[in-house]
Amino acid sequence: MVIQDILAIAGKPGLFKILSSNRTTLVVESMLDRKRMSIPGTVRVSSLGDITMFTTGDDLHIRHVLTRMHDHLKGAQGIDHRAEAGELRAFIDAIIPELDHNRVYNSDLKKLIQWYNTLIAQGAFPLEMREDLEATDAAAEGGSEAEATAAVAAPAAKPGAAAKGTKGAKSAGTKAAPKSTAPKASAKSAPAKAPTRVAGAKKGG
Repeated sequence: MVIQDILAIAGKPGLFKILSSNRTTLVVESMLDRKRMSIPGTVRVSSLGDITMFTTGDDLHIRHVLTRMHDHLKGAQGIDHRAEAGELRAFIDAIIPELDHNRVYNSDLKKLIQWYNTLIAQGAFPLEMREDLEATDAAAEGGSEAEATAAVAAPAAKPGAAAKGTKGAKSAGTKAAPKSTAPKASAKSAPAKAPTRVAGAKKGG
């Protein structure tokens, strides 16, 4: 799922998917109960694509935090976000040991774990950035155009016709070059309104 399309909305529990948007209104769907609603532009919203978490080093984009949780738990649900503070902290420390506990509070850990569990229930992983998907699509389109051009430029040879410059060459017994076994290289919207920072998390890269 594209992480920029997932929102946290001030005063409303859980996470929301953007269904459509214009300059004044967002239409969203709750990831908790699938109810749809219109959100006016005056309401504070935060795209998960704009949130980072405080660590003792560089701030960590929440996509990487959630992905590390997903990998650590092998795609399983996390603990209940209503667990005791010490249990929540120990759970997160086992996954993100560099989290800055001087700036990330227990309420932030509850919200993080609740978000993770909601995303798991929705089958949202892997979380992707829109720009990465756009780059992949552009590369795929470029490859398709190149293949189409090559196919037009190289007409099929007539059956039985010998290629020029190969007089006297035998065709029987020749072998095609072996196919390469090298792995192929594998070739992600929030409203324009700037989201507000979630407590314990920092908006930005």
